[in-house]
Amino acid sequence: MEDLYHLSPDQLERRLIDKVGDGTWPPVHKAVAVARDKHRGQQRKDGSDFVGHPLRTALLLLEVAGVQDPNMLCAAVLHDVVEDTDASCDDLLEEFGSKVADLVRILTLEPYQDGQDKSARDVAHFQHLAWEGRDPQLLRTADRLDNIRSLGDTVPPARREAYLRDTRDHLLPLTLASNTALYHALNLALADQGCP
Repeated sequence: MEDLYHLSPDQLERRLIDKVGDGTWPPVHKAVAVARDKHRGQQRKDGSDFVGHPLRTALLLLEVAGVQDPNMLCAAVLHDVVEDTDASCDDLLEEFGSKVADLVRILTLEPYQDGQDKSARDVAHFQHLAWEGRDPQLLRTADRLDNIRSLGDTVPPARREAYLRDTRDHLLPLTLASNTALYHALNLALADQGCP
């Protein structure tokens, strides 16, 4: 898992496609192409190319959680395109089918309500996830695992502490019920960040 954080987006893409092939339905290689196109020019807070994040999320699902379902892998690669670009769930439905579109819809965070902070929105999302079933929980866990593994010093300390605490208190229990390997990886990532 650690080696994922030393790979370029091109290397991450090649690793993913080498493992799943280019003959899946829905097509994982096409999801990668869409994510690359939609996230073109976007950067993470640390200045890295944004598309590395969804590619690592898919690889964490595949390599840590053992998830091989192309629907899940496509949704992992595409999980931020509706939230962060001009793509819609209808676009994804047309190209990748209803399961991928629905998974991305579930993972797309609601806009902030008046006066709502990030922590409150995260907690509300995790509470909603408790009713959505195993697949969205696994996707969110892989996403959050990558976010925690790549947390730099760009996040203000109070936000960092809330992010880790909310993950531990609300997402980690969902993960335990969904996938033991992913649970242990997330728990270790939290401990590495100083969150007991």
